[in-house]
Amino acid sequence: MELNWLESVLFGFLSGFLDIVPVSAQAHKVMMLKFIGVKGDLPLLYLLVDLGVFAALYLNCQGQIVRMNRARALSHVPKKKRRRPLDVRSLMDLSLLRTMLVPVILGLFLYQYTSVWNDNLLWIVIFLFINGIILYVPQFLPSGNRDSRTLSRVEGLLVGLGGAASILPGISAVGAATSVGSVCGIERSYALDMALLMNLFLSVGWIVYDVIALSAGLGMVSFGILVRYLLAAAAAFGGTVLGIRFMRYMAAHHGYAVFAFYCWGIALFTFIFNLMA
Repeated sequence: MELNWLESVLFGFLSGFLDIVPVSAQAHKVMMLKFIGVKGDLPLLYLLVDLGVFAALYLNCQGQIVRMNRARALSHVPKKKRRRPLDVRSLMDLSLLRTMLVPVILGLFLYQYTSVWNDNLLWIVIFLFINGIILYVPQFLPSGNRDSRTLSRVEGLLVGLGGAASILPGISAVGAATSVGSVCGIERSYALDMALLMNLFLSVGWIVYDVIALSAGLGMVSFGILVRYLLAAAAAFGGTVLGIRFMRYMAAHHGYAVFAFYCWGIALFTFIFNLMA
């Protein structure tokens, strides 16, 4: 069964928006497809939607990536020959990002073992409840103002471990990483910036898995289905952009504890839905 035009666009938009908002896009995608009654995988749809999310994340992180690459290139130039001061902050951000990506890459390799839980609603309920706890805990701790200049490698690994936990259906990469960052005393907006960079690399991993699934068998795809899926990718791009803006606002003004109640609510809804199915 294929999604219709409205369902395809809605699926793409929610996939992009919820990939940034810390409530687990994976859990919501599984729930949406089960609620609609779609059985089986839609590898081409997943691939195009993930490409839309990646494009939006890359545009958002492009400035940071350029600054990091310039700082890395300049660090190899002898000090006396440098025409401008070394951007130490960007260089340390790059070092922190590399540390964060160690558990993320390991997590992506382990995804093939945890993906069997994606279709089990009871596991999704459990992980959504855990995700709510992860989001709720930081509100009891004092806010910090730390960044890459004062963080240790162990703390960077812990933040990356939070992002790697997103291989579990119901755990949000951005939510877990920013919450761990808050526990470590990292300034909230800075933690979000680094989590988005980390999520960019996670998106590459999901795209690789999508390509592998697509190569296993695409089947017949009509022109109309392809157009619908391309619209879903465009909607995913727009949803991701909106999600980033929304999260920046929440980081600056309110924090993320309110999303914990949503996760617990959707976990309860999923549990009831599973009993009725």
